[in-house]
Amino acid sequence: MTATVGAVAVVAVVAGVGFWLSAGHGTRHETAAKAAGYAPVAPSEGPSEPAKSAVPMSMVTADQAFPAHVDGYTKVKQSGGPNCTGSGMVGPNLTALIGASKGCRGVIGALYKDASDDQYTIVAFGMKDQADVPHLVGALGSHPTDYEVGVLVPPAGSGLRTLPADSGLVQSFTGYGRLLVVGLAQWSDGRSADYQGLVAKLQPLLDKVTEAAAGHDQG
Repeated sequence: MTATVGAVAVVAVVAGVGFWLSAGHGTRHETAAKAAGYAPVAPSEGPSEPAKSAVPMSMVTADQAFPAHVDGYTKVKQSGGPNCTGSGMVGPNLTALIGASKGCRGVIGALYKDASDDQYTIVAFGMKDQADVPHLVGALGSHPTDYEVGVLVPPAGSGLRTLPADSGLVQSFTGYGRLLVVGLAQWSDGRSADYQGLVAKLQPLLDKVTEAAAGHDQG
């Protein structure tokens, strides 16, 4: 893994074959079944990761991070809160990684669709220490069979299907500054096929959202 000024690069794994994507991404595919029950965008009253600092740190807001329209993609849902791990909607390994870090300022997420109603979930974790981001991206990208962040369910009236748990899914990880950003994508019909095509549709949206989020994040 290498790190540039603010950006993170990791090895990508898709269909079991390792290869490099453009700098800043690590991608793999999986069915959505392993993501069932995870939707890391809602605050919880439960305990969060241990506090690392008594001084609150600012976090980019969902409105700032997620433009309503991004080059053919339309936002249909967003949410967020200060509790990065305590809601039970983030997997145990990522919860442990965040707990061992210098701390997490908050988590925000958004659901996008394209003209074909394919679904894209983008989730951003605001870390307190920039040095933790490459470690987190590398740890997530190095375990392609582990699934730690879940897809968002479409809201009523969005026109999108709630896809079944066995739907095909691709996932990409990136980092910039103090942000860990995870992107997930599913075909509108939930088919488990043409993962490379789905990755190609996810990456431009992930790039644009990461750029927007990093530009407003002052933590």
